[in-house]
Amino acid sequence: MSGASYNGYSWKQRDLILKAYHRGEAGPDFTLEGKPCGLCRDPDRAPGEWHSEDYSQPFRFEPPQTSPICKSCHLRLHKRFNQPPEEWELFCRHVDAGGYGRDFVATYPLARRRALMHKIANGEAVEVPLIRERELGDRWWRNLTLDPESLEAPWARPRPLRPRPDKDALRRALCAISPSQKEWAILRFHAHAFRRTATMRVIAAEVLGSSSAQTANLAYGKLARRLVEMTGWEPDVRPDASPIWMRIVAEGWAPPSKDGAEREYELVMVPDLVEVVRSLQ
Repeated sequence: MSGASYNGYSWKQRDLILKAYHRGEAGPDFTLEGKPCGLCRDPDRAPGEWHSEDYSQPFRFEPPQTSPICKSCHLRLHKRFNQPPEEWELFCRHVDAGGYGRDFVATYPLARRRALMHKIANGEAVEVPLIRERELGDRWWRNLTLDPESLEAPWARPRPLRPRPDKDALRRALCAISPSQKEWAILRFHAHAFRRTATMRVIAAEVLGSSSAQTANLAYGKLARRLVEMTGWEPDVRPDASPIWMRIVAEGWAPPSKDGAEREYELVMVPDLVEVVRSLQ
């Protein structure tokens, strides 16, 4: 875990859940020991091996946020970003067919693996024989992204780092502050944006008909401030102690350059607000 970001969480944030688990925050009677792998269902899972998709606080130690996992599946899960996507797909099909993570390489030696991956890449049918019958549950691993940007991007987080007002509180606050048509247009655009992510410049251009990001910053910031004041949520602050009103609406990040081009600061709307805005349309 040390030094590696995952699902939008730094390794320091990820390390906090491990410390919390050892402090007993999961509950006095809770344990992950003796449980089968939450991915391949292998009953012979090494002690102390488990995986989280959600490192936001308060921590959650039950599936789907946190699952016991065998070492083989755990390694495959984290290596999926630097392997061909077809290898992850083949591994998932192996698990779907009842295979354990530990017998994937033996079942599919490198030459055979490459041949099947080539077929998958070309859209050809690949038959994976049934290994054993078993119930796999909701197969949460099938919904995992292969985009390496998810390692650091806040859009990958199931929940924001800091708790926000819940959906009922956000809904009541929005109804109470009566956003203008322009403000509703901003919220709806952001809630429907790909990965609930937008820049102020894009919001200004697409919603407000302006070429100035500052136009959107002012309009959105005023709306966010009213939401903070109505909910009583304590916003994050800058080094000079001034409040960052937009944090009630979105988490922000500076994405890395792409194809040699710099990218602007992005705002990722918090999931609960996305649901509320969409429900109030």
